Amino acid sequence: MPSLPSSEKKKEDNKNKLTHQGFRLEEQVVKTLAKEAVRNGISVSSLVNKILKNYVTHEMQFEELGFILVSKDFLRKIFNVIDDEKHIEDFGKEFGTTMAKEYVSYFYPQVNSHTLVQFLDYWFRRFQSCKHIVEDSGRSKKHYFTVNHDINIKFSIALKAILEGLIEPVSKTTVEFREITANSLTFSFDVV
Repeated sequence: MPSLPSSEKKKEDNKNKLTHQGFRLEEQVVKTLAKEAVRNGISVSSLVNKILKNYVTHEMQFEELGFILVSKDFLRKIFNVIDDEKHIEDFGKEFGTTMAKEYVSYFYPQVNSHTLVQFLDYWFRRFQSCKHIVEDSGRSKKHYFTVNHDINIKFSIALKAILEGLIEPVSKTTVEFREITANSLTFSFDVV
């Protein structure tokens, strides 16, 4: 395997360089973190680093943008009250376009297909679960996402419209939806 030039090696070393830092934490917090670390098969240090990295790479920005946590029960009730699917789709497309213009650009200086995929990965972490698979054909990459939200079909319809409004103007490709259910949706799009 060829070695990296010294300047690139320094960049690579600094990218994941670990530093020792001491913090005073409440005892119960440390106990809870230790249990969670054992459950995940990692060290407490790795878990704390993962949590803090998650916070500084995107949770901070979501908070600054005004994203709030809302219970699934609340969303179920709201979406059950809305009768007109056309309103849901129109609202979703409008919100998706706003996300592309305002939210993605808040995270990244350039809004393009690559930063869009990174944004989706961060945003979907806020959902119940998400699976992201990349298929590389050489000249383009097809990104497959399955997002599980466990809310209802109207939420899936809204999320579909949001994703169309968000992805299509940026990627200049059509989002292909394979499955839309009351609990999840599966879609893909190409990145050149």
